[in-house]
Amino acid sequence: MNHEKDSVSGIFSEYGQIRKPTYKEQAYRLIKEAILYQKFQPDKIYSQEAICQELGVSRTPVREALLELQSEGYIVFCRGKGIQIVTLDDKSIHDILEMRLYLEITAAHLAAMRADKKDLAYIEQCLKACYDNLDENNESRDIAVSYRLDHQFHRAVALAAHNELLCTTLDNVLDLYLRFEVQTVYHNVFYANAIMEEHRAIFEAVSQHDQMKASFCAQTHLEDAYRRTLSKYWS
Repeated sequence: MNHEKDSVSGIFSEYGQIRKPTYKEQAYRLIKEAILYQKFQPDKIYSQEAICQELGVSRTPVREALLELQSEGYIVFCRGKGIQIVTLDDKSIHDILEMRLYLEITAAHLAAMRADKKDLAYIEQCLKACYDNLDENNESRDIAVSYRLDHQFHRAVALAAHNELLCTTLDNVLDLYLRFEVQTVYHNVFYANAIMEEHRAIFEAVSQHDQMKASFCAQTHLEDAYRRTLSKYWS
C-alpha cells in the first residue's frame, strides 16, 4: 500500500482539490474500481449485504452507489438476489476501441496546439510516474497501479487539449476500456518497454507543438496497444 502512495506522488498537484468523500461516494468508487479491475465476475450474482459487510458501511450508501452504477450501465439488479455485472458484447467493445482511438488522436492534436508549460510539466510527471512503477526488470510492480498511471498519462494529454467535453468523454471511455482490457500487458517486459517508448513519443511531439506528429504517435500507440491484447476485437 505504501508503494502505491509513493508511485503517484506529485501527480495530482495543482489539479483539483481534496475533500472528504461521503460514504456513498467512497462505496461508489470502491465498487466501480472492483468492476473496472475485473474483481467482480460477470456470471455471478453478488448480494448487497455481502458488499456492505466487505466495505464496512450501512445499506443506504451502498444502495445509492449501486443505483448510480446501474444508471451508468455497469450493473443490474436481480430482484431478490442481488446485483450482477453487465457484460459488454463484441460490438460494444469495438465501438469503445474506435471511440477511444479518435478521441485520443484529437486530444493529442489539440494538446500539441494548446499545451502550455504547466500542461507539459504535468504530462511529464505522469510519464515519469509510469517509469517509476516498473521494477529493475521493467516489469510492473503493481498492475492496477500501472493502469491507473497509464490512463493518468492519457488524461493529462487530454487536459492539455483544453476541451472540457473531450476530457469528460475520454474519461468515461477509459473507464469502459478497463472493463474488457486483458490487464496483463505490464507483466510482459517487451510490451511494457514499448508502451513507455510510445508514451514518450507522444509527449515529445506535444512538447514540440507538432500537431501532425502528435496525432500520428497517438494513433500508432493505440493501434499497437489493441493488437497486443485485443486483436480479437480490432483488425
